[in-house]
Amino acid sequence: MGLTIGQPSQAIIHGLAFPGVAISTVKLTIQHAHFLQSVEKWEYYDSICSAAIVGLKPLTLITAAHCLKEVRLTGPQSLPMLAIVQPALLGIDSPKMTQAFYRPFETVAENITQDIAVLVFDARVNGVIHALPIRLEDSLPDQLMICGYGHGYGEVDTRHPRCGERKLITDLSDFYQVLPKAYREKDEMLHLQAQTQFAYTQALVHAEHALLAVNRLNALNEYDHTIPMPTAGDSGGPWLLLNAHGRYELLAITSLVERFYNPSPQWSFFQKQVPLSEYPYIAYGLRLSHPEVLGFLQYAQHSGADIQFSAATLSPKSLGLH
Repeated sequence: MGLTIGQPSQAIIHGLAFPGVAISTVKLTIQHAHFLQSVEKWEYYDSICSAAIVGLKPLTLITAAHCLKEVRLTGPQSLPMLAIVQPALLGIDSPKMTQAFYRPFETVAENITQDIAVLVFDARVNGVIHALPIRLEDSLPDQLMICGYGHGYGEVDTRHPRCGERKLITDLSDFYQVLPKAYREKDEMLHLQAQTQFAYTQALVHAEHALLAVNRLNALNEYDHTIPMPTAGDSGGPWLLLNAHGRYELLAITSLVERFYNPSPQWSFFQKQVPLSEYPYIAYGLRLSHPEVLGFLQYAQHSGADIQFSAATLSPKSLGLH
């Protein structure tokens, strides 16, 4: 399994459970339909994605547009058939979708900067939950917190999202920041496969600085499969930071994850009987302040979505996992 932009499903592998109400993050279950040409019939399936609450009047969510690939549509407005899972846990009562803003999957697959969807609901929301303002300031934190409802192999699904604190890759032109040279020396072919996939992803980004990324390297610059990392189902989940007032702000959403094509006996971190889905080596977040993304969000805002923006000062405090 490689590029996973077209495969939404399951929270952060090895992340810590976090109350969804505390980080304004919800789980979506989405209904899809795929036409089987060989037998001329429709095949129906469901998937899971994550979404961030960015507004309450009306209730407005942001998720990844690729989650809506082959989504079933309903009603006179042809709205996506999806639901917020256990909304009462977040103080949301009787949510009913009224608007959806997203681009077709064919567009998203060719340009990752289009991987954004805005969903608007008619719902009663109690005073416990807070909407996440979208951060517009250009400066980036030393680390951020990535959250989502996916889960790894052998991990039990929970009612709450999982989160992990991560440092950002500083240079997306340097593949050795993703997989250091030592791994190339041990298995050149697999390293080149991963690097080729990495380069292909960069080619899908038609705008500079639109993506943020995290690797899975520890302090010794070694791949560490115990480090929290987004997986299937985390698509659309928030990349968060704390402002000076101790409130979370939304910097990006999980867009895609890259995994190895096959294990290598020369790379000691691979474990027998563990699926390759457990071995992402880079995860990307779509930066919401990027002009292309921001223009789309402002269009949705002007069309009825409740989206707030912020340029507050960063907090020197921890992100809340300790």
